[in-house]
Amino acid sequence: MHSQRAMKSAALLCMRARAFTPASRGFAVTSFNTKQAVPTSAELKYTPVVVYEGGLSKAARVMKLASVASLVGASAALPFFFTGSSDIPSGARTILALTTLGMTGSSTALVTWALRPYITSLNILESPVGPSTPLLVDTLTFLAQTRTRLVFPEQLKPATMPLTSWSVSEPSAEIVEASKSVLEHVNRGRRRRVELAREGDVFYAHTQGPVSEEMQRIIDVSPCQE
Repeated sequence: MHSQRAMKSAALLCMRARAFTPASRGFAVTSFNTKQAVPTSAELKYTPVVVYEGGLSKAARVMKLASVASLVGASAALPFFFTGSSDIPSGARTILALTTLGMTGSSTALVTWALRPYITSLNILESPVGPSTPLLVDTLTFLAQTRTRLVFPEQLKPATMPLTSWSVSEPSAEIVEASKSVLEHVNRGRRRRVELAREGDVFYAHTQGPVSEEMQRIIDVSPCQE
């Protein structure tokens, strides 16, 4: 009798244990995935690698900012030339104001022209370097912000103007088509979008001194004006 009761009690406990599951009691079931996400081949295809950095990048940025600041300051000071009590005739005041603004504006324009092609950083997206290797070239805008352009070595030709190394030729239909997938990839998550270099764009790099192996390959593929 006692053995039968013990067997029935054990069977009842087993049934209750089977019925008690996290889902039946309202508990959330969490599954853990031990596998880590592996980057796809597309994500690894275009990985920027710095092969060149302009040695005067910081100085160029400071010069641009200083030139813009001086132009803004001179413009803000113009009203003071025509206010206040003074024996200076209005014509002379106008000449002084225009002279000050003209000198400041011309110096800003000169700095902008000289530093517009200056390469602050150059990245390759594929290795080894060849004529069709995508390059990301960083230069400075008028307000000293970074501007990035996509260019291929086969587009680069020796420049003819001073303070320039390369001039960009018109992109072929093949380059335009190839650039679409590259731009789509590199512009993901970027605040400032990369654009394809246009015909007539110019770049300047220090190529006379020691450069990295990959940068030397770019120079070999696309000879430049030193």
